[in-house]
Amino acid sequence: MVFKLKEIKVGKWISLIFFLILIYGLQDSYSKLKAWLTDEQSLPLTSLILTGEMQHVASDDVRVVLKKQKDRLNFFTLEIAQIQKQLEDMPWVYSASIRKQWPNTIKIHIVEQSIIAIWNNNALLNQAGDIIHTSPEGVLDQYIKLYGEDEFAKKVLQTYLEIEQLLKVNNFKIKLLSSDKRNSTKIILENGIALRLGKEQKLDRIQRFLSVFPLIENKYDIDTIDYLDLRYDTGIAIGWQKEKS
Repeated sequence: MVFKLKEIKVGKWISLIFFLILIYGLQDSYSKLKAWLTDEQSLPLTSLILTGEMQHVASDDVRVVLKKQKDRLNFFTLEIAQIQKQLEDMPWVYSASIRKQWPNTIKIHIVEQSIIAIWNNNALLNQAGDIIHTSPEGVLDQYIKLYGEDEFAKKVLQTYLEIEQLLKVNNFKIKLLSSDKRNSTKIILENGIALRLGKEQKLDRIQRFLSVFPLIENKYDIDTIDYLDLRYDTGIAIGWQKEKS
């Protein structure tokens, strides 16, 4: 009986020791595997596939962002969310999507900002009316110029889009649109004539301009017109250019 009891105890100790050795071996293997997987030299990302229609974002700009991750350019440790944020913080980047392709490739697709206008001559406006704080130098002649308070940027853009739809059907093109703190709007057309629209009924006033302008054009030399004031309930006031001495 004593012999069997000792035999059972020895068997339990052997089982316990074997279990501890197994756990240690698994833990050691896991640590080594983790170290290998997270070692940049083990599974380095060495290939970049960059896609998207990019006119203002250069591939070198993207590589600069990736270089900031130089110690983590590993297939398993790459901080995708961090890289995405850094790319989308770039002024001309609207969105960036990133994915990894086994075993050594990172794919990045860039969507650039869809710019609608130059804002206050020192920034840009995208299609959502968001202000893009980057210099418009180099694209000043490509977009309409809008002016206004930053807090009303979306409203100014919406006003422009609505008026532009009416004018372009009649072959008028807006060169500049400005809105003051009171939301009073002024337009300068490509032909040099300014339209003073005021704060209210702007689309109705544009319609009145379109109806009356052919009569004005037949009666006067439009090159001598400085502005048309449409802020009256009926009629239009015409301002003439000052004679050059």
